[in-house]
Amino acid sequence: MFNIKAKRGPCANNRVNPHEQNELRYWCQKFTCTELQLKNAVTAVGTSPESVRHFLKGKVSS
Repeated sequence: MFNIKAKRGPCANNRVNPHEQNELRYWCQKFTCTELQLKNAVTAVGTSPESVRHFLKGKVSS
């Protein structure tokens, strides 16, 4: 049996988990940011998706 975890989204949409590669990719795509930016945002404001989105809003340039 093979692992299809890489194709899944986050286990819980109520928190950002930057420690799981599949979730890291999901949230980076959702917030249009880099892995480093996402990890810095989680460190700064915690794992709430709304807090992370708000933090990244002014930090990520197009």
